[in-house]
Amino acid sequence: MKICQVNPGCGIPIPPPNWGAIEKIVWEFHLNFRDLNHKSDIKFANQIHTGEYDIVHCHVANLALQLAAKGIPYVYQLHDHHAYHYGKDSSTYKENLEAIDKSLITLLPARFLVAYFDHPKVIYFSHGVNTDIFYPIEKLPPQNPKLLMVAANGLGGTHGGFDRKGFTFGLALAMKRNLDITIAGPGFNKSWFNNNLWMFNYSKLNLVFDTPNSELLDLYHKHDIFLHPSMLEAGHPNLTLLEAMSSGLPTIANWELGTDLHGAWRAPRDVFEMERGLNDMINNFDAYRNKCLATSQKLSWLNRSKDLIEIYKKFKF
Repeated sequence: MKICQVNPGCGIPIPPPNWGAIEKIVWEFHLNFRDLNHKSDIKFANQIHTGEYDIVHCHVANLALQLAAKGIPYVYQLHDHHAYHYGKDSSTYKENLEAIDKSLITLLPARFLVAYFDHPKVIYFSHGVNTDIFYPIEKLPPQNPKLLMVAANGLGGTHGGFDRKGFTFGLALAMKRNLDITIAGPGFNKSWFNNNLWMFNYSKLNLVFDTPNSELLDLYHKHDIFLHPSMLEAGHPNLTLLEAMSSGLPTIANWELGTDLHGAWRAPRDVFEMERGLNDMINNFDAYRNKCLATSQKLSWLNRSKDLIEIYKKFKF
């Protein structure tokens, strides 16, 4: 099969050197398609011509509409949580809905988005993880686990004002138990921390910015439990959560009720419920790790790519 994924055109290289979620997804599919003996290319929308490929897979709404205007059929994959955040009267929602309507099929990485768009062309298709890059090391059950958060904070294009990823809740848990915590993410997280200087009063807080992808595994290995009390994600589970689980970190997270995530403790943004999960993980650390690894193997990018090929076969041009 001849497959082309559309470069999202965000100015981030593929593969991305550090932050770049869509670019990472595009690259993982590209590598696995080739390993599965398919021809795979990554091109900008204006470089793709009618009849050139069996499947064109687009990840951004405005580029999907460019393809539609050229008469090129496409598979669409939505990654934009703003379509939900801004509501159904927003231009963001309407643009995504039009991209869905003109697609062959649209993949949504969260079940709540399937219900939200309520369109006959949408299906749930979860994200994956590279289990060759993100792997566990031997680790004894910790009594004083080191906590880790990896996320890009902010909402609606503002990085300094809103704690979408729940940094406040992760730090509150660490302070309550006097535990080490690292919060890592892109450089624009600094604006959020600059607006919340009180956090720096906790001496066991370590901030890391713009960690290269090549160093992420070491960051996961140096910690014991992953925290992700996010209030809005387009992916359930999202990429960093799966990477942490694949690296052997039991996870305390907030994710949609309709999706199972074995190896994680579901906790809404509630420090006391997060602490219940922490206690259970300390007492049953190995069991949680084993479930994390089983989940990540099931959701490896190789398995996700095989599943995607089966979807493609139904819509091959």
